[in-house]
Amino acid sequence: MKFSLSDLWSRLPLLTIFLVALNVLALYFMREVRFLRYVQILTVAIFLLYYHINTFKVRILIVIILGMFLLREISVFYYGNSLGQIAYIILGCLAYGLICFKRLDMIQVLFRDKIAIICTFLFVILNLFMLNELISMVKDSYDGSFQASLIFLLGIIITLLGAVAVLYNQVVNSDRSLTFLFFIFCMIISDVSSLLGYYFNMGFFYYIDFVGATLGLSFFIHTVLDVRGEREDKELLKSML
Repeated sequence: MKFSLSDLWSRLPLLTIFLVALNVLALYFMREVRFLRYVQILTVAIFLLYYHINTFKVRILIVIILGMFLLREISVFYYGNSLGQIAYIILGCLAYGLICFKRLDMIQVLFRDKIAIICTFLFVILNLFMLNELISMVKDSYDGSFQASLIFLLGIIITLLGAVAVLYNQVVNSDRSLTFLFFIFCMIISDVSSLLGYYFNMGFFYYIDFVGATLGLSFFIHTVLDVRGEREDKELLKSML
């Protein structure tokens, strides 16, 4: 069954509030981290189902991206060994890499705007510095240096994606570009909080992790369902090239 755009925007916030509340309550009442991951798997699965039901045309790339996020949550159950760590990081690299691939049209705009080049460069340098500091704090907890290298690669991909999101919003300046920016930063905050919560055994960061991931996925679903906004953004970008 398909709904109008107004129905989509009214239903998605309600679904997001429900899932955020579910994640917070699960964290509050449950103490076993492994069991809590079932809640995150359910969250991703619900968003995937929501997209499938409400989209006018199922796009394989979007399904693959959401599938990567779902598999990544499943891989957390095996995070205690090296294969689980590698699977978790690689799935994250693939998911964020595919999202970055969807926004390659921004690269052409980047080289036409000197201010955008400078802002993007500073953003990337700052984030790489923070990434290096974060990895130095947790790298001893990995089974090998290969995992630390993969984490650094994941950080680079997320940093580039964040830079593209900032550039996208700066150039297009639409509701959709702002929503995409919110999505990226929610996922960055979630991933960083997940690392801090796991390696420093600080439960507070799991709240930020779960809520950030839920909000991020909601913003992502909003952007991929906003076909009209996507068409308008593409037309604007074409006029700038």
